[in-house]
Amino acid sequence: MEKYFYCYSTTLMHFLKASGFKYEYKTSHNRTGKRMWVFLRTDNLKRALDEYDARKAQAKSQGRI
Repeated sequence: MEKYFYCYSTTLMHFLKASGFKYEYKTSHNRTGKRMWVFLRTDNLKRALDEYDARKAQAKSQGRI
């Protein structure tokens, strides 16, 4: 498992921060130039990502996004 999780979504970054996670650093992707936030990959982070995915899927199925 990789040590870091690279987040390219502003919405996901805000969700993770609201869930109590702090990113290690913010940078730009070398090839695309898009900003990204780098989080330390932990079991708690994985659970938060699973929750985000579930919420996003539910919102899509309900036609909210």
